[in-house]
Amino acid sequence: MNYKGALIVGIFLEILLAGAAAAFYFLYYVHTPAYSMNSLQKAVVNHNTEEFQKYVDLDSVLNKGASDLSKLVDADSPDKQMILDGTLVEQTKEDILYYVANEKWPKEESVSQETAFQDKIGLRTMSMRKIEYVSQDPVIETEDEEGSEESEEKGSATATVAVRIFEPNYGDSFVLKFKMRQTADETWQIYDILNYADFVDALIKQNDRDMKRYIEKVRGNLKNTEDKFAELKKRMPEINKDWIIEAEKIMKESCEGLDELKVPVAGKHLESLLNERKNIFYEMMDDYYTSLNHQEKVEDYKKLEEERAKKAAELAAQGKKVKKSRSPNFEAMASKINGEMSESNRRWEENKAEIAAIIGPSEEVRARGVRAMRNNDDAAVRAANYPGADAEVGVDFSPVRSENLPEVSVYKEESKPKTN
Repeated sequence: MNYKGALIVGIFLEILLAGAAAAFYFLYYVHTPAYSMNSLQKAVVNHNTEEFQKYVDLDSVLNKGASDLSKLVDADSPDKQMILDGTLVEQTKEDILYYVANEKWPKEESVSQETAFQDKIGLRTMSMRKIEYVSQDPVIETEDEEGSEESEEKGSATATVAVRIFEPNYGDSFVLKFKMRQTADETWQIYDILNYADFVDALIKQNDRDMKRYIEKVRGNLKNTEDKFAELKKRMPEINKDWIIEAEKIMKESCEGLDELKVPVAGKHLESLLNERKNIFYEMMDDYYTSLNHQEKVEDYKKLEEERAKKAAELAAQGKKVKKSRSPNFEAMASKINGEMSESNRRWEENKAEIAAIIGPSEEVRARGVRAMRNNDDAAVRAANYPGADAEVGVDFSPVRSENLPEVSVYKEESKPKTN
């Protein structure tokens, strides 16, 4: 064979090999689990949520995961209900699709219970290291009741994908085993994680240990703070500007102590509530300060009116006309201040209840702190502390008038169970 003939044969063989490779790719490889996993990764890189859902059955994965989680979470845990009612699944699906589309998790002004639990189970903190292997499972053939060989049908084609992930709070890498199944169009779709419960169980136990230590430190800080408020109440029974200054010093010390604590992954929601507590407290102090300023203005106006009245009497005695001045609308300002004080107190109590639901109540704090700081149970105090209480003392009553301004507390005495 001459050189020209050999060249023609070589080109022909290359064409045949290229055609064989193309046939292998389109007839076989595109229908393999490995190809679907590669396409799944491309969908994430390209932020294509529609393509992502083609290769991941989120509803199946999340519902199966929620079923596993429900067995790991204590029955009295606040996380249990959102797992059972589907709230966690719904929120997590939205967040995952948001992450695929934006390459970041949704940002929230405050950490919700759902996102705090997502952190606790490693959803937002784990990262993929590599795919260990992709293995198509043996097809299990089934027979009908008569055992006819002619009626044998192939079972659903499935595969196992082992993915090594790293979770910093777990402290090590972990191989998750994903299950895939072949769909009608011969692509492969993830529908389950075989050993997800094992991974989450180990992670939750580690996070729970960290959270327990954090809660103990937070509880100690808050108890110490309430004890200091109780001591302040004994020294300064009436709330005045000096009381506000001392109260803000106590809260500043408390917040600085909380800021020094290392917040575990599971503690982000509690941390957000503590930050909210700080903001509400200083808003309440502003409200108290405003009410005291209002009282001073009313007192100053009364003194001014007394002087004007004396001067008017002197002028009248001399037969001179007295020009009347228009009185300021103190009542409108008093109503506004009263509403703001009631709202800040309501928010404080709600925040306090949410924190207590996480860290648990302290009997000693209730006995020494709240009881020591409670107000005298009269109508003016109830009107100042509780929205709608004005009805008890008449619609014209305003607790922030100078003559009625009561002692106002940021604490309410907690109800006690009746004893026989």
